[in-house]
Amino acid sequence: MLREGRPFIGLTTDSADKPGRFQLNGDYVKAVEAAGGVAIPLPFMMNRQLLPELLDALDGVLFTGGGDIDPSLYGESWHPQAVRLDAARQDFELTLLAELEKRRMPVLGVCLGCQMLNVYRGGSLHQFLPDLPRPNPIEHRRLDRDLPTHAVSIDPESIIGRAIGRAHLTVNTYHQQAVKTTGRNLRVVATAPDGIVEAIEDPSLPLFAAVQWHPERLTDVPEHLAIFRLLTDAARCYRREKSATRATAGAATA
Repeated sequence: MLREGRPFIGLTTDSADKPGRFQLNGDYVKAVEAAGGVAIPLPFMMNRQLLPELLDALDGVLFTGGGDIDPSLYGESWHPQAVRLDAARQDFELTLLAELEKRRMPVLGVCLGCQMLNVYRGGSLHQFLPDLPRPNPIEHRRLDRDLPTHAVSIDPESIIGRAIGRAHLTVNTYHQQAVKTTGRNLRVVATAPDGIVEAIEDPSLPLFAAVQWHPERLTDVPEHLAIFRLLTDAARCYRREKSATRATAGAATA
C-alpha cells in the first residue's frame, strides 16, 4: 500500500552549547510544515551504520544553516574571521550527501547548506566577503535577518526560478561566505547585484538545489515559502516512486 499524507523531510542539526547535544532552529521546522511536510531532525552524532535505514523512511532532506566549512576541503587555510563548523557535523553532512545522491532523493540547502552542497561537489568558497573586491559591494552579514534587504536576479527557466515564479526577488542576508567556483554539474541560477552567488542547482537531478539567503524566516511571503514547497513537492514524487518500486518488487517475489 502506498503511504499517503505529508512527506517526511529530514533536517540537519547543529552543535549546541553543551557537549553531546544538538540544536535546530524552529524556523526550519515551521517552514517545512507550512509547505506541507513533516520535519524530522537528523542528529549529526548518530551511528552512521543506521543512516541507510533512516533514509529509507525519509522523502527529502533540508540542509540548514550554520558555521564555516573547513577550507582544506577546497585547498585553502582557515581565514582568521572564520566561525568554524563542528567537524562531526561537517563529516556527517558530507556522508549524508553521498548517500542521498545515490538515492536521487530531493535535497535543498539553505545558507551553509548551499555552501555544503557546493563543496561536496568539489567547488570552493569565498571565505570572507568583506575581503572580496567587487563593484558596489553589499553587506551580506546583516543582523536584521528577518527583513528583506537586497535583490537577487533569478534565472526564470531554472528549477528554483520556476518554483518562485519571478526573475527578481528581495531577500534577507546573513552570511560571510559564498560560492566561489561551482562544483561539478552545478549551475549558478541566482545572483546578488554585487555578483555574489545566491542560488545553485544541478538540473540533471529531480532536486539538488540551494539558496544562500534564509527563506525560512520569510515564509509569510509566498515566493519564499515556494522554495520549501519545491522540496516537499519533489519529496512527494520521490515517495510515490519509491513506494511503487517496493510494491513492484514485492509482487515479483510473492
